[in-house]
Amino acid sequence: MLSVVDLLWTNKTVATVCLGLVALLGDHVVTHYTQYEDVQAVADNLTHGAIGLLTWHIVRIHLAGLSLTTQLSEILLCGLLASAIDLDHFAAARSFRIQDARQLPSRPPLHCTSVMLAVCGILLLLSFTFRWVLLHCFSWILIAAVLSHHLRDATRRGLWMYPFGSSPPIPYAGYMVGCMLLPHVLPSLVGRTQPAPQHATLYSVVEM
Repeated sequence: MLSVVDLLWTNKTVATVCLGLVALLGDHVVTHYTQYEDVQAVADNLTHGAIGLLTWHIVRIHLAGLSLTTQLSEILLCGLLASAIDLDHFAAARSFRIQDARQLPSRPPLHCTSVMLAVCGILLLLSFTFRWVLLHCFSWILIAAVLSHHLRDATRRGLWMYPFGSSPPIPYAGYMVGCMLLPHVLPSLVGRTQPAPQHATLYSVVEM
């Protein structure tokens, strides 16, 4: 009989439910600890990181062919990137104080969805042109981290699509659906954009 850990590691449905629960729990903490700004900020950032981790973990359930160590490294990287996006708040505020980072008059650059996707697109083009498999993989990990982070932020302020402005805020139910669908949409895109046929064995999409 499969253990809980085995189910979480190999079952897409269980992992997706866990992703949704983590998102709900993290948002609950952020919403109900508004009187403690430091706790709220840390909980918010940890939630971004946890969602990034689980997003790429589900992508990796779909994709086969890598060692456990490599899978864990990729999953951890995605979580760290999803969390690190918020560092631009401190850079824009030129301060390490959470209060200063939270009181910016406008969103900092790493929160611009169109710019970040353009950067990822350039990285993918370079990986395809020069057949850099590692850059191809990193590009999709970055895309997963950016989209999971920006979708969550968009419930408050919409998606920032420079130079067109920002979209209306995404309804929370829409965010939850998008959050849980994202890791199931990405694997087919990862497989279809592999830089060279000879590297196809690195990614083979597992049927849903």
